[in-house]
Order: sequence, then C-alpha cells, then structure tokens
Amino acid sequence: MRATAAAVIAYIVAQQVSGSPQPLLAPLTALIVVQVTLYATLTSGVQRVVSVVVGVLVAVGFAHLVGLTWWSLAILIFASLALGRILRLGPAVQEVAISGMLVIGVANPAATAQGRALETLIGAGVGVLLNLLVPPSVYVQTAGEAVDKLADQLSELLRRMAREIQQGVSAENAGSWLAEARRIDRDFVRVDVALVKAEDSLRLNPRGRQLLHTRLILRSRMDTLDHCAVSVRSLCRTMVDLCGSPHRRAFLSDEQLAALLAVLLSRLADSFDAFGVIVTTEITPDAKPNRDDLGHALAQARTDRDAAAQLLRSLVWRDPQGWELAGALLAAVDRLMADLQVGTRPPGQTRHSRSGQIQRAAARRWATAVRALRKWMAPAGQSRRRAALSPLPGPSRPTPEHVLPEKITP
Repeated sequence: MRATAAAVIAYIVAQQVSGSPQPLLAPLTALIVVQVTLYATLTSGVQRVVSVVVGVLVAVGFAHLVGLTWWSLAILIFASLALGRILRLGPAVQEVAISGMLVIGVANPAATAQGRALETLIGAGVGVLLNLLVPPSVYVQTAGEAVDKLADQLSELLRRMAREIQQGVSAENAGSWLAEARRIDRDFVRVDVALVKAEDSLRLNPRGRQLLHTRLILRSRMDTLDHCAVSVRSLCRTMVDLCGSPHRRAFLSDEQLAALLAVLLSRLADSFDAFGVIVTTEITPDAKPNRDDLGHALAQARTDRDAAAQLLRSLVWRDPQGWELAGALLAAVDRLMADLQVGTRPPGQTRHSRSGQIQRAAARRWATAVRALRKWMAPAGQSRRRAALSPLPGPSRPTPEHVLPEKITP
C-alpha cells in the first residue's frame, strides 16, 4: 500500500514539476526506493539518485565528445560500472550504465539527462518522505519469535532423546538425533536474516526508539543458542558413538543410567523452554523477565548430572574401555548448562566483563612493551657491570649426596 501511494504521488508531482506528459521514471524510482525498513529506504534512495546523476553526466560528456559508436558505448559502459563500484553503490551499480545508455542515444542528451535526473530525484524524494511521515513497522517481534523457535526446536530434540533413551535407544535413533541437530544448525542462517531485518527496521525509525536495546539482546541470545546447538550436536555425536557397537551400547542398556539420562535431558529441555520465555519477555516493552524458572531447571539438571556421573564412574570402573565416551557425554552436558547460565545474564554484564578482559590484556601488553624498551635503553656500562657480576662459566660443582634422590631398588 505504501509503495502504491508513493508511486502515484511521485507521478503527480513529476507531471506538475517537470512538465512531461508521462514521467514514468518518477513512479518507477519511488517503487524501487520504498523498502520494508526506513534505513533501507534511505540507502536505496541515495544510491538510486547518485547512480542516475553519475550515469547521465558520463553520457552527456561522451555525447559531446565522441557521440554514439560501438567503441564509445563500450567505454561508456565500462566507465559507468567502474564509477559505480568506486562509489560503492551496491545494487545500483548497473543503474549507472543503464542511465548512461538511455541518455547517449537520444537527439538531445542534455535535455534528456536533465529530465531523467529530475524525475529520479522526485521519485526518490517522495519515497523517502512517505516513509518518514508513515514509518514502517519494526520486526523485533518476528525476530524474537524466530529465536524462540530455535529454543523450542532444541527443547523438542532433547525431549525426544529422553523419551527414546528410556524406551531403549538404537543406532537408528542416535543417527536421527544427529541429523536433527545438524538441521537445526542450518536454521541459524534463517534466524540471522530475521535479526538483520529487525536491526535495520530499528535504525532511524521513530517507532523503534523504545526497542533499541532489543538489538543487543536478540543478538546475544542467538549467540547463546548457537553455542548450545554445538553442545547438543556434540552430545548427539557421542550418543552415536555409544550406539555404534554392542559393547559400547551396554552403557545405555543399564536401566538406572537410562532413567537418569532421560531425566537429565528432560531438565535441559525445560531449561530451553524457560530460556525462550526470557527472550520473548526481554523484547516486550515494560516487561521484566523472570529468570527463576531457568535457574531452578538448571539446578535440577546439575543434580541429575552429578547422579549420572556417579553411576557412569562405577560403570566405567567395571569396563574401562568406555571412559572416553562417558567423559565426552558429561563434558557436552556441562558446556550446555554453562552456556545457558551465562546466556541469560543481561547483555550489559557480559559486555562489561569483556571490556575488563580487553583492558587487562592491553595493560599486560603495555607493561611488556615498557620492559622491553627499558632493557633496550639501558646504558652499556650497566650491561657490562651486570656481565662482570655474573658467575663465570666453568665445571659444575658436584651435587651433595644428600640432595640426590635415593636409588630405587627394583
């Protein structure tokens, strides 16, 4: 609706200003300029105007100098594309050459160039002005739902793993878990696109003044889920290795261990559900997220993890060949809980802690550089005195017998 209104208004304004009976370039420019976000509209409008102006200027210059020939057309296209790339016009690079070709072939290039530039300016101005007067929507809620859906997918996978482990896991089950974990990894690309769209919709948009903090929140929460997805995939990979041979599958055949792992995975699934609720609450204006549910779920998961570790230790003691996979299983669970615990902190705390680490690292580098500079600037006499005071090389003194280690008798 906004694009239609912009095109009609641009057409009417161009008729009144330029005097052309059919100024179709103005509504065409308005249609191209009007985007889903205000920032994209401004960027597209500037690129469109600059590309047309540069194209018509190059075309007018060529028309006055050499006219239209096959070789002048080739030079015109090459020069227009080169200027477009130098000016970093992005998708509007081709428009530079197109504008030049449309102008150089007419009878009066100067008048055509003036009319084309004027219509482009009118269309771009109308499109930008309409988006300023009627700001487009923000897409924070859509991005938050996409992040929440990722948390739901990880939660569903963990619940499925818990259910099938309790029923009796097989190699086919473990393989399907790993395939699902890899599919979830591919969904992060789609969520990242939604986050970029939400971030662009907040730029220069009056509707997004109260939601500017959500850009950092959503990006931080998606990074947390990305780390968690890696841990879940590692957990599934370990399960595949455990189910790879009947000897290793004996660990999961233990009824007590299977029950503990099922409860542990269910607690982790509850943690992801609570994490998703926190994400949707944080992006809601005037809403305070409740992190108690996540803390309670993680506390229960740690208790179940310790119980599973005790049982795994006894099983590995009886069969030492599975200690590596048992350790990998517990390590994946530990990383998953640690990522969820850190990922729920307010983004400001994480940012301050990172800035403190950066400052400490910079201080260490500065101290190292100062010591090296002092050593380099030390007087030669001082270096000679240090050399004179150092012990002369010579045969090493024998070590007293009471210092030598006692001889170990076989």
